[in-house]
Amino acid sequence: MRRVSTDLMNDDMQYWLRRQERGMASMENRMARQAKVESPRDDPLAAARAVRYDSVVQRLQRFEKNAAYADDQYRVSEGYARQALEVSQRLREIAVQGANGIYGKQDQKYMAAEVDQLLAELVELGNARGADGTYLFSGDKSRTAPFRAVLGGAPGAAGEVLTSVQYLGASGGPAAEVTERSYVELSQPGSEVFWAERQQAVSTFDARDWRAVADQGILVDGKEVQLKAGDNVYAVAAKINSSGAAVKATIDPRSFSLALETTSAHQLRLEGVPGGGAAGGALVELGLLAPTGSPPDNWAPSARVSGGSLFDVAIRLRDSLNRGDILETGGAALAGIDAGIDSLNRRVAELGARSERLQAVKARLNVEIPDTTKLLSNEADLDMTQAITDYRMLEYARNASLGMAGRLLPKTLLDFLR
Repeated sequence: MRRVSTDLMNDDMQYWLRRQERGMASMENRMARQAKVESPRDDPLAAARAVRYDSVVQRLQRFEKNAAYADDQYRVSEGYARQALEVSQRLREIAVQGANGIYGKQDQKYMAAEVDQLLAELVELGNARGADGTYLFSGDKSRTAPFRAVLGGAPGAAGEVLTSVQYLGASGGPAAEVTERSYVELSQPGSEVFWAERQQAVSTFDARDWRAVADQGILVDGKEVQLKAGDNVYAVAAKINSSGAAVKATIDPRSFSLALETTSAHQLRLEGVPGGGAAGGALVELGLLAPTGSPPDNWAPSARVSGGSLFDVAIRLRDSLNRGDILETGGAALAGIDAGIDSLNRRVAELGARSERLQAVKARLNVEIPDTTKLLSNEADLDMTQAITDYRMLEYARNASLGMAGRLLPKTLLDFLR
């Protein structure tokens, strides 16, 4: 049985008044934050959905920024590739003129001087930087100049000229996530964009009796190939062909040596997997790689390597013009320039295709982000009209309670003392 006393009535009234004040304080906080849920226990289901939707919105916004950045990179890279294409077209015009046979040796030397300047411009285009200061064609090594010009003497040249161009960048490029688990490369390595011919590497080692002595790994254009102890040269070729690398491996039927050829115009890169045995041990034993050196300049001295870059074919054209060799100018030099133009056209088309894909990605994200934001708003955002109405109701109830308490609670000694 509950005992009713003056203290009980006072305590009950204070308890309910505090609850009303807490409700008003909670509503004030929600209106200040414009949030429907102040703490997860207010509505656990809505809080869980809001957290999930907020995470999705954040990821979609990140994807949108990545897509916009990648598209900007593609447009800048495409611009420089188009300029390199224009320079290559001029090189082709010079090669055709030099192969006509109507120009004297002095005129051909004048042409060679122009080729030398165009070659220097190609190197500048290959070392182009983006707006953020990073190199566009150096792959993962975005802070390293991708191409290094080597100067020296050349037959028929007056003074020191550019004799070779070394690629110092990486074979792969950085990637950005533009949709869930879908990545796009931000750039193309210079070993692909500025390469003219398919590269071939042929060993002179008779590998018919060769066997791998231990498990080891090799990298072919960045693709890992795992070799097992006891694998013969045919197994090595088969594993390279099934690795996904743009490289075709064959065995010469007469010399039984391993031959590799790229399926597209780019620089072939071979190396050993770190921690996977000796550095390229199998490829060293098969006569393709030297025991020392860093890729891509680690070829064995006995290996026959052919297929050059756009710089190599330009140097070949310049040297043939300096020598007055019409057959070389209109033959190998012109063919190399044509191959380089075809490769540049393909790379420009790839950059354009990637840019078009990103346009579609951004259009889709422009729809997904507002839709998901609306779902988040339905769960987390506060209806201000309803909140103000609820707050006024709580305020009216509190004022009514205070007025009722003042009239109904028994008078105290202080009331009589007044």
